[in-house]
Amino acid sequence: MAETNFYGRLREERLRLELSRESVAEITGVSTRTVRRWETEIPMPLDALIALTTTGYDAQYVCTGLRSVNRRAGSGLRGLREMPEAYTADEIDWIVRLRHMKPAARKQARAVLDAIAPKAARSRR
Repeated sequence: MAETNFYGRLREERLRLELSRESVAEITGVSTRTVRRWETEIPMPLDALIALTTTGYDAQYVCTGLRSVNRRAGSGLRGLREMPEAYTADEIDWIVRLRHMKPAARKQARAVLDAIAPKAARSRR
């Protein structure tokens, strides 16, 4: 089977929507193990992908890597209307993990970020 980024994009969408594998399994009627396998090694049935579109999955993005302009506004990470196309799977993972940190841990993470990437350097993109 040809190697694609389909599996990674499928996981990325789940993380963007802050869904657990358990909740995806419930929506699609499969086991959590099957969801993990969809995100790493086996093709996902079309009917399962269609079921996930009702939760905000961007099926066009999962299949092609191109974001759909028809995505529901407000889906995804709370507080963000749309995920910029330029965000990588790592960046989305960092945002999700940051949002689950306690305030003290966030403060420490911010101090580390400020130490290794000062604000002036980050704004010069």
